[in-house]
This record gives sequence, structure tokens and C-alpha cells, in this order.
Amino acid sequence: MANSGQYSLKEVFTPAKPARVSFINRNKINRRVVRALETPGIQIIVYGHTGSGKTTLLENKLYEVYEKHIRTNCMVGSTFEQIVLDAFEQLAEFYVDEVTNNKKNQISGSLQANYLAIKASLGVNIEQAQGVKQKRLLPPQLSPQNLGRLMGAAGYCWVLEDFHKVDDNEKIKLSQLMKVFMDMSDQYEDLKIIALGAVNSARDIVKSDAEMRRRLSEINVPLMQDSEIRAILAKGEDSLNIIFGADLKEKIAHYCNGLPAIAHKIAYLMCDGANIKKTLNKSQCYEFTESDLVLAVDEYIADESDTIKRVFDNALTHNKGENAIRSLFYAGQEGGNIDELFGYCKAFRIRIQKNHLEATLNELSLPKFGEVIKFDEDSHFYSFSDPFFRSFALAFFGEKDEANINKKLTPLQKQQIYQKAINKMNQVISA
Repeated sequence: MANSGQYSLKEVFTPAKPARVSFINRNKINRRVVRALETPGIQIIVYGHTGSGKTTLLENKLYEVYEKHIRTNCMVGSTFEQIVLDAFEQLAEFYVDEVTNNKKNQISGSLQANYLAIKASLGVNIEQAQGVKQKRLLPPQLSPQNLGRLMGAAGYCWVLEDFHKVDDNEKIKLSQLMKVFMDMSDQYEDLKIIALGAVNSARDIVKSDAEMRRRLSEINVPLMQDSEIRAILAKGEDSLNIIFGADLKEKIAHYCNGLPAIAHKIAYLMCDGANIKKTLNKSQCYEFTESDLVLAVDEYIADESDTIKRVFDNALTHNKGENAIRSLFYAGQEGGNIDELFGYCKAFRIRIQKNHLEATLNELSLPKFGEVIKFDEDSHFYSFSDPFFRSFALAFFGEKDEANINKKLTPLQKQQIYQKAINKMNQVISA
């Protein structure tokens, strides 16, 4: 099997960062992203389920249009002021360090002086009040228009990662900032904000300003098809001189349930378990077996067990969460539509009304409840966002039923059943 160069394992399979070597083009969605990037004035929302490849897609396409961009990682509790300050400070590479690129003009002396004046004012502009934590304030000079001029002249676009984590009141301010950037696109055609977020992120922007609807490109990054997951693995085979084989690629794709991040993690663990750290010589080509996959899945579950338990803790805080989850695991890994799931509720005597079931499933797909569920807009199917969540649910509720616990679990009971469920997961998956 020929490969195109020497790569390290961490360059090829990247479960926690954007893929480069094993990036695959998803032509239809890629064209939409590039078109939106190239259209002056259009602001962009890229949304989809966690692990669906949003960041990888955007990172690989940005360089077709922009040579430079700045990125702000939003967190729960991030304020508008903190987000704006983060962008302003990242512009220092252009206005202070004078890091330029081939597409942009030289730095404007007046804008550079403006930037340095604002930077100087930030050094002393600290709110001080007795009993109040000190925080940096935006100086009057750092208005949305001024930020737009500084960013536009530098030729940068601005990526807001995890936009969905920002509080609603702060989102309203950011949507107004997007509108300012739109209005400045005649002068700075590259000026653009790209918000990366979970499902329904675009709705949060539009509902704060109806005028945004026609000047906002909403791009849904769908779950991957099994053939696309297999294509990622095939690129890994070529890059590292390894062989997964058709059978194992099919099984890995099945485990992934449309999420490329899981494919990267399992493939990485398989290679690491076989002590493959870089591209093998042609004479060393390694062919994986079923036992390699089983060991990797064991390791995956061990790595993710705390996350799995935390997600279920969140989901079970919903007063109808248990009933909704129980309806879903009867549907199999692929899930089902609301009519099918409600049919399982009637068949297995799960007490929940159809409208409450649908509302609960939608709420369980939100970050607030751990995104344990995902909804496919094309098929209108609900399913577990991670196939291992289904395996855990089967084991967890099996243990609960076996213990004949019908009331709410105590914290100690929950932890005991969690541990038993984690221990049983491999058996469930193998079955």
C-alpha cells in the first residue's frame, strides 16, 4: 500500500483537533462553506452535533479564502466584553508584531496608532469597586465600528467557537455586532464573523434581529455517512501504511453512528495499541485484526466512562428523561421517528404522552442535558448521539430493573449502578 509521505500517528488520526491529513471533502457542504466565505457581508453560522466535524470542515476551507483568521473560544459565562477583548488582543500580531500576508495591504499608520491607543487605555481601564471582582472594561474607543475597521483592514475573519455556550443576553449583543460588520462590508469585503455552534445556534441569532435572516448563511454540518467514515480510515491506511480491511472499517463506521470524532479516537487507539507511532516502512505494513478493535473499544470506554456518566447525570435531571431514553434504546442504534418511538412506549408500558416524548427528546439534544440524543433533520430520526451511550443505557437500566428500583435513585445507588453498567458495556456491544 503506497503512502504519500511520512506522518506521525497524531497527525493522521486527530480525535481532539481538526483533521488535516485524513480530511475528506464533503463536496456539497464544502461548496456552501466556501461560497459563504467568499460572499461580502454575509455572516456565517456553522452548526451541527458535537463531533460531526464542524471545526475540521471550517479550518480546512478557511485557508482557501483567508490566509489569516482569529479564533475566540466561547465558554459558559463568557461576556460580550470578554469576547470583544479577546478578538482585539489577537489583532496585535498585525498592528504590533506586523505579521502580514500576501493578500493584504501594508498596515495603515493611522489605524496602527488607533490600535496602540486603545491598547494603552486597556492597561488602566479596570473597574474597581469594594466587594466586586476586578474586571476589564471596554474603553469607549473600542466600539463595534472601530473593531470592524481594525479587523477589516487586517483582512482577518473572526471565528467564534462554541457560540451556543454564550448566554442569550450576550448572544443578542453579538448579533448586533454581526449587523455592524455586515453594514461595513462595502468598505471591508472580507469582514466576517463565523459562529460555530450546536444545533439551533442560527435560530438564536435570527430571533434577536429579524433583519439578520437574509444576510446570514446557516450551514448545517450533517452526520457523516458510513462511506465517509470509511474514507477517513482509508486515508489513514494510506498515510501510515496500515490495513484495517473492509470488515473492520465497516464495524468502526457502525460504532461511530455518523460522528467522525469517534472514528479518529478508535483508529488512534488501535494504532497506539499496536505501537504504530508513525508511517511504517513498506516492508512493515501492519494489518489489524478483530482483537485490535476489541482492545481499542475497551480503551475508548475506559477513557470516556466519566464523560458517559456525566452525560447521563445531566439527562436524568430532566423529569421525563428516563422515559424518553428508555423509548429510544428499543429502536436500535439507528433510532427512529417520533411515531415509532411512541409505539415502543405503548408496547413496553412507558408512561409518557407523545407530545411530551417529542419535547423531551428535543431537550435531551441540548447541551444543558448533555446532548445525549441527536436528531437527524433529513430522516427525522432520533438516536443516541454516541452509540456507546446506547450501550450504557441498556446496561444502566438493566441493572436498575434487576435491582427492582422504581423510585428515584439515591446518589449512592446511582454510582453503584453506573459502575456495574460501565463494566457490562463491552458485553452489550459484543452482543
